[in-house]
Amino acid sequence: MDKTLARKWIISAFLFIAALFVMQFLYYAQVRLEKKNNHEKLREYINQDLVFSWETMDDELAKINEMINNRHFSNEDLGRLYEKASLIYMQKGETMSYYRYLGYALYYLEQSEDKDYTVNIYLDLANFFLNNYTEDSARKMIAEAKKVEAFENIEDIQIKSYAYRMLGIMAILDEDYEAAENYLKESQKIVDTSHTNIYEETYSAINDTWLARVYVDTGRYEECQEKLDKWDGHDMFTTDVYRQIMLRDLIVPYYQIKCYLSAAETLKDSDKLSKEELEQREVEVGEHLDQFIELCEENGYQKAELSTILRLQTDYPPTSDEVRFRLYGILNRLYTDLFDNQNISYSNVIDNMVSDSKAEMTRDEQYRRQYVKRLQIIIGSMIVVGIIILIFIILLLNSRIDALTRLFNRKTFNHDYNRAKRRNQIFSIIMVDIDDFKQINDSYGHINGDIVLGRMGQLMQREITADVHCYRYGGEEFVLLLDKKAVPYTEAVANRLRLYMEQQTWMFAEDQKITLSIGVATGSGKDDVLKNADDSLYFSKENGKNRVTVYEKNKILSH
Repeated sequence: MDKTLARKWIISAFLFIAALFVMQFLYYAQVRLEKKNNHEKLREYINQDLVFSWETMDDELAKINEMINNRHFSNEDLGRLYEKASLIYMQKGETMSYYRYLGYALYYLEQSEDKDYTVNIYLDLANFFLNNYTEDSARKMIAEAKKVEAFENIEDIQIKSYAYRMLGIMAILDEDYEAAENYLKESQKIVDTSHTNIYEETYSAINDTWLARVYVDTGRYEECQEKLDKWDGHDMFTTDVYRQIMLRDLIVPYYQIKCYLSAAETLKDSDKLSKEELEQREVEVGEHLDQFIELCEENGYQKAELSTILRLQTDYPPTSDEVRFRLYGILNRLYTDLFDNQNISYSNVIDNMVSDSKAEMTRDEQYRRQYVKRLQIIIGSMIVVGIIILIFIILLLNSRIDALTRLFNRKTFNHDYNRAKRRNQIFSIIMVDIDDFKQINDSYGHINGDIVLGRMGQLMQREITADVHCYRYGGEEFVLLLDKKAVPYTEAVANRLRLYMEQQTWMFAEDQKITLSIGVATGSGKDDVLKNADDSLYFSKENGKNRVTVYEKNKILSH
């Protein structure tokens, strides 16, 4: 190759490389310019008041997803878009999608320089956890928000007000009402400095509602009523779209506090009222409660409903037997509904994961889209088969399981005990009795007695293995059957149960200690192991309670 030809090749290569650099530079310049232009458009879009009709919500979500997938945005803007989408999902009642999109928003905002909106996402997550009555998780989210930025340094007025309101709500839950009132008033001071005419009125209503909660909890009933009257009949409570948006933060707490106030005032005046007047006042409390229950039932706020009824029973107990029985019936239904809803939520998680997987894979190639569709058919078939199998399993288990403790019942124990004897292999029986359980029922009521039984069931479930089986024998009596491999650990299991129960704390009586008397016996074949364990239990009951007694070689050995 001569020098001229070599020079041409070198020049051509240089020009080609230079062209690539220029194209790359132009591309990045275009992307940067597009991000800048999109940022201005997005600010206008994000700052619009979030009011959608049911008919336009899906269109808005499609618009947001189209922007995310096909346009260039900064990390801050992507975080804001995902947050906007999460709020729409919240209105639609799609909780898992709301939670997932908040996670997406947090991912991008944490990579941006915008600390305020990162704090806002953590506050939204804390609010979500509070709505599901998981206070520890809410505290963790607020702690994470404080790590991002001290609340007093937040520049965005709306987010800063939100932050102080959340501190106020957490202080209410901690029963630090002085701090709660200060935080909520500080939140309102911050709102009063804003003049966007977008969120100020709603934030003021929310702050007043939580201040009303402080006032009712501290016995300042007139101040509480004044705050509630201020917003009574407002458009936020009557207009469908606004009502849906404000359900979590305003409307549910507002009607909950109305129930507390009505019950508290009735209890305060109970000594001054005649029987007829007291019954009438309790009817009025019931009307407020019915209104609140209807609101919760219509919008899926069963946990708020459950919490409210439990508090009314504890702090403002009704005098009417009819009202008490009615509340007890509602509680039973709520426990069942919440269990079912947890199963439904779990199914929704699976459905959302499948849908998301499909959406991500179809962006790449047609083949993978077809693969996902086939996979969905297979999964759908498996789910249908699984549901059918699950129905049969549930029908079978329901005949064998105690409804309150979720342990096997006595009928199942009798079957398993006879089978263990027929095997002619060594096994152990642990008989357990809750000490002074009748006194617990008499002192604190059967509802709290059921709570004790339920807790006992939970402690026993922790001991279940392939060789350890747990049963509710009847009333406050429980029994464990340990197969051959678990026999060496029998006393350890018994003592662990006794210790765990003694260490439990109870909301209905903080200083109450509830203990167990336990009898243990081991044998095989024709040995009457059940009777021996029962004799040991009797010895524990008669000799001080809160102890484990072991029957060994025709002798009772107390431990």
